[in-house]
Amino acid sequence: MEIRYFGHRMTIADTLVKQVFADVPIRRRDDSLSVNEAPDDGLLPLDLFEDASDLSVFHERAPDSSESFPEIPESLSRLGTYQWMASPGIITLYRGNIEVYWKSLIQHAQRQFPFITTKDAERVLQLLVYSVYQHERFHYVCDFCRRLLGGSFDRWHEEALAVAWEWQWLRSQDRWNSFYGLMHPTLRRIVVQAMFDHRSPGYRDWRQFANQTAFHDAVTAYLYPASVQIFANTAFNFAAWAVAHIPDDANRAWDEQIEP
Repeated sequence: MEIRYFGHRMTIADTLVKQVFADVPIRRRDDSLSVNEAPDDGLLPLDLFEDASDLSVFHERAPDSSESFPEIPESLSRLGTYQWMASPGIITLYRGNIEVYWKSLIQHAQRQFPFITTKDAERVLQLLVYSVYQHERFHYVCDFCRRLLGGSFDRWHEEALAVAWEWQWLRSQDRWNSFYGLMHPTLRRIVVQAMFDHRSPGYRDWRQFANQTAFHDAVTAYLYPASVQIFANTAFNFAAWAVAHIPDDANRAWDEQIEP
């Protein structure tokens, strides 16, 4: 499924952000503030998501790359999946679970930083959805390389690398004019710490590959061990090439879908 919007390709991640945020009953705080209160600048009401699920639910994740998945996710913490290629592969984002997780992140952040604006709440949603999308795209890269180059599937190691790829991607967004760079730094720190606080096997090992060099070395060893010798004494970085170019939209061999 390919969505085009104002002349450029829009992923399901963009579509999902718009859908979720459009349905949130955001109202402005009471304008009758005392002189001792902070001015209202589009701040979210503190009770907007008071019924949100506990954030700890999302610290435990099930593997999300396989040959098939049930139509309805069996766990609230399953945010997305990648179904292996059978001409083609399928990336699925689960709107309901992602929305619950977003509300939990906002509620968690408001306890420490009550000055979250509507725009920053939307940026948190973007960060969450795009991170899940990047995670599933990484699984596609691994699937593609196994079919092209051989290699074996290591479920938990691949999940660690997929989370580490989320981290590498996130670092690339740290620019002053990106949605991530525009987010209030205190909110950004709280949300990122929560999102990367993984407790499940595999997922929790991502920190071993947080360093870019360690990540590239681990991805190369997992996807194409022979490349270490093939490209010895050259400047070619197989891992950097793979994550940048294999999921290029011009060569894509996956479909995308949003499920409730």
